Amino acid sequence: MIEVDEYLGLSAPAVLTALLNEFSAVTDYRTLRDSLPRRLAHLLNCRCVLLYQRLGETLQFAAGTFDDVPGWSISLLSVAHINPIDLNSGLPEACAWRSRHASTCPAESSTPGLVAVPLIYRQRATGVLVALRSSVEVQFSAPRTSTCAAYWSSDDLPVLEAVAGVVALLLENTRLLERDRERIHELSLLNSIASQLNCSMYEPERVHNIILQRTREITSADLCALIRPDASTQASSWITPALQNLLLAHFSRQREPRPLIIERPGDSHTIEYLTHLPANIKTFFAIPLLVSEATLHRYGYGVGKLGGPRQGYPQEVLLQRTVGDKRPCRTSLHEVVDVHGPKVLGVIVGAHHRAWKLRREELVLLQVLAGQASAILENTHLVTEVVEARNEARKLLRQVLDDQRLKELILESVPSGLITIDLSRCITTFNRAAQAILGYHPYEVLGQPVQKILNLSMPIDVVHSEEGRIIPVASHNRESAMDALSTLSETLVTVDRHAQEVVLDVHLVPLYNDQREQIGWLATFTDVTSMHHLEEEKRRLDRLASLGEMAASVAHEVRNPLASIKTSMQMLEDDLGGDEQSTEDAQESVAVVLKEVERLDAIVRDLLLFARPRQLHYVACNLVELSEHVLNIMQAQCSEMSVIIHRVYHEVPVIHADMAQMEQVLFNLYMNAIQAMPEGGVLTVSCQVIPASDNSNIQHEQGRSFEFGEPIGAIDVYEYSLQQNWLELSVSDTGVGIAPDQLEHIFQPFFTTKAHGIGLGLPITRRLVEDHHGHLLVESQPGYGTTISLRLPAGDLEIS
Repeated sequence: MIEVDEYLGLSAPAVLTALLNEFSAVTDYRTLRDSLPRRLAHLLNCRCVLLYQRLGETLQFAAGTFDDVPGWSISLLSVAHINPIDLNSGLPEACAWRSRHASTCPAESSTPGLVAVPLIYRQRATGVLVALRSSVEVQFSAPRTSTCAAYWSSDDLPVLEAVAGVVALLLENTRLLERDRERIHELSLLNSIASQLNCSMYEPERVHNIILQRTREITSADLCALIRPDASTQASSWITPALQNLLLAHFSRQREPRPLIIERPGDSHTIEYLTHLPANIKTFFAIPLLVSEATLHRYGYGVGKLGGPRQGYPQEVLLQRTVGDKRPCRTSLHEVVDVHGPKVLGVIVGAHHRAWKLRREELVLLQVLAGQASAILENTHLVTEVVEARNEARKLLRQVLDDQRLKELILESVPSGLITIDLSRCITTFNRAAQAILGYHPYEVLGQPVQKILNLSMPIDVVHSEEGRIIPVASHNRESAMDALSTLSETLVTVDRHAQEVVLDVHLVPLYNDQREQIGWLATFTDVTSMHHLEEEKRRLDRLASLGEMAASVAHEVRNPLASIKTSMQMLEDDLGGDEQSTEDAQESVAVVLKEVERLDAIVRDLLLFARPRQLHYVACNLVELSEHVLNIMQAQCSEMSVIIHRVYHEVPVIHADMAQMEQVLFNLYMNAIQAMPEGGVLTVSCQVIPASDNSNIQHEQGRSFEFGEPIGAIDVYEYSLQQNWLELSVSDTGVGIAPDQLEHIFQPFFTTKAHGIGLGLPITRRLVEDHHGHLLVESQPGYGTTISLRLPAGDLEIS
């Protein structure tokens, strides 16, 4: 008892190291399974180690040892469960399996004599390991009491679980290794068979020899032969023609032929075959070479195409093509059809001179060999036809692809937009130029109604039946209608994918097939937006030029009499005398006349400023300082109108501009903003630099935001804006805003909504801004106010 108390427990590193060193190199599963219990008993310092493996819903005893006694001793049988253990039972082995943890017996004892530990491999339990140090039935023998402990301590349980994990790993890896070796051997054999047969596809004699050689290698047969229905000679000396016909008839009658194995003395079903075999053959086998029904139907043959016809063969018929093929066709020498069985290309036969049992693995390999040989034999007589058909198909396909590619290249190279439309008015073709003009990718529009992107004026030349099918109008009616208008042309104003207005010159013609039946329409168009804008700008400039000449003439004619009137009224005011009341009335009338004369003079100055171009005097100008100067001048008027000025200035570069004209521009913008807030409000003035990379955020919303002014020499204002750095000064008010229908007219001369205005302030502002190669952006929301942004080219961004 003292020796037991001195027991220090198990050393996990020592046990695991010894276990791995001794068994990691063992590759035979049975050897490893039978050797582990005995060695584990020594390493774990116990009397008995048992291994159980799962089989279905039970645990089966696999191996064990007791007191180092080899074999099935009485002591081992007394502790091992020879009968299967139900996984749902209360035994320690089943409990350990279910809980995936060590289970002791007695369960609640602090000194258990038995421990059952699950064998877990990759989180899956594969069995149970049982270690026994003592039990009620079996006592310790004298020689072992000096080395074995009487029970398991709590410190031993983690060691046992680690040992069980290593044991599970060793067992499963060895089992998988054995299975992989078997599979590798089978696969290597099958691979070599397939490689040999594939390399010999065009050599029938070599294929024949390979089949016989591999059959002997698999079955160790004394005799082998290959029966071919189309063979003109006997397959082998020991295969009689009668036996050959019997075998072919046997396999052709079966829907799913199976290998035929005959052993002497045979039975009533096989005696007929044995009578045709030599007496020294004890075991005979035959494996059919078949072609599946799917292959037969694929080529239009009846099920069961058999080898060559022979006299007296009960299933000799002519090969018939499937219904619908009118070509005369007769069977070749090796084609016979049986409607009840598959196509039999041949039979592999073999014989043993002694009693021999073919293993299941050998039969499987023979069937695989037969399948490979069947495919080779079938492919041999089809390969020539397939090669010819393939070459012809390739030639035709290459021609079709070349023609199709040429058409695609022509279509994509057309500089005009091109769209084809079917009878249901859906888009079927959308070339590269159409994509560039309208901004749509082909996948977005193909199959979609053409009216979604282009509102074409298409003639009505189709009707719909009651079932909803499209029925073209009679050919002669359509041709007579289209003779007068063979091509429909129009100028279409629409918007592209990015909501930008584009002007298109569209031509629409009908499409006909070879039978002169209309199959759709062909629409071609070119982008004339730039030309349209240039024409509009030219008309505007012509109108302004005429208006300027008229304004200059009117101003000249009005100004001279005004000068005389003013001078005369001044002299009259100086010469007035007499009584005081008459003098006051006369002076008041003279003051009114002078005031109106001043007003007419201001109108004339505005007309001259608008009508006559001025020479620009460029100087260095800081727009922020100039804005402050103008706001200081107008500060009194803002205070009188209860307008609060809010400034948002950023660091901006110095630009070159005409200081007087820029002052006039800012004065006009600020005055309009103040007059838009008669009840008071907030005037916000902001100044910032917009780099070229940030110009993409310009919004063009119809009826809300407009861009006015076009840089000189720039055809596309938007593209020009993206490439230019701009200095922007924005003026925002909180007034009533501008109505959408008035927004696009505010820069027209003499257009005004004020009672005493003449409508020249903003036109003059636009004229001056355009002279500086800038432009204006106006954004207004009725009821929320208006924002006018002045943009001038900033050049290099050097902040002053």
